[in-house]
Amino acid sequence: MRFLGALAFLIFAFMAAHAGDWWTYRNDRFGATADVPVGWRMGEGPENDDGRAFTSPDGRASVTVSGSYAVLPRFQEVEIITKPGAGETVDYKRQGRDWIVASGRKGDRIFYRKSLLSCGGTVWNSVYLDYPAAEKAAFHPIVAHVAGSLRGGKGYGTGNCR
Repeated sequence: MRFLGALAFLIFAFMAAHAGDWWTYRNDRFGATADVPVGWRMGEGPENDDGRAFTSPDGRASVTVSGSYAVLPRFQEVEIITKPGAGETVDYKRQGRDWIVASGRKGDRIFYRKSLLSCGGTVWNSVYLDYPAAEKAAFHPIVAHVAGSLRGGKGYGTGNCR
């Protein structure tokens, strides 16, 4: 039975990773924009309207697209974004002039975080993915697509950002 569940998930992941099986979410407050697989359920919006979480049809994986103000000096922001949380081990982290990526494990799960600095260095636009480590190969195309689609933009909380 476990095999059939894994097989069904692999088929779903394969199908979701192909063009046309995505829709674009844009956060109105911070302009954070990224693609999300079709069929993933959007959760309730938080009171501060900083983004949304999306859950896979089987409930075992999630994608969060969000934005936040860059309020600390850049080196402190980078440290916060890449620092392991409770129970996490960071296996991979990279940064460029205006982006940061951190990935690792928390128990039997993998997390992936990517943040882009936008609006003249005033806003972080981010995606966060969480999924079972045992299904890393199936999720790789989903992570690559979501992370590659992340971009910043104008929102009602970004002032004159273009």
